[in-house]
Amino acid sequence: MLIGIIYKIILLVPLVKSFYLGRRSSFSAQNYIFIYLLLTLVNEWSSFIRNQLNPDVKVGIQYHLYFIFCILFFHFFYSYRFKYLFKKISTGVTILSLSYIFFFTNFLENDFDKKIGIAITLFYIIVSMLWFCQKITFFDEYRITDDPTFWISTALLMWSCFFIFRVTPMFFFAKNDNEFLQFLKVGQNIINIIMYSMFYISLIKYEKQVNL
Repeated sequence: MLIGIIYKIILLVPLVKSFYLGRRSSFSAQNYIFIYLLLTLVNEWSSFIRNQLNPDVKVGIQYHLYFIFCILFFHFFYSYRFKYLFKKISTGVTILSLSYIFFFTNFLENDFDKKIGIAITLFYIIVSMLWFCQKITFFDEYRITDDPTFWISTALLMWSCFFIFRVTPMFFFAKNDNEFLQFLKVGQNIINIIMYSMFYISLIKYEKQVNL
């Protein structure tokens, strides 16, 4: 539980940084990352509080709707960065991901549907890899690590690789090895901390671009 609380507190750091940059310049300069961070914080804390009040509460639909928001958000986030064929592929992946969720999952049920978890991880992996491919294809004189999107794409890719490993056998471990399932939850929180630390680095890169 402690590592989960630490993660939720650390999540405040990039949120505050994003709000500060948004007030200083504009939220559009950081591609509205503030909106994503704000809704993520609300989702995580509301889920945590509900769990403290009732450990048996089911928050499946809450995370289903949150994951749908994430797909829509990062579609628009990357649409400003993708060019030519990459943009068309990204749009196609978004449509396929949402269509799969709407027609082949139980996204309005209280029980968490792991198929939605798999769908968002595959979406993250594909769009982040598309960005890396585009960056390599259209090479420029700037270091890739100076690009804010590099840190966000790396964070999404790292999170997805771990989350898909966690969510795929989740119900099996819940019945057969709950101790290992708890270990995976701790690992997920550590990955979350690293992920949003990368988001913070990305915001620093955005700040440097604004100050140029």
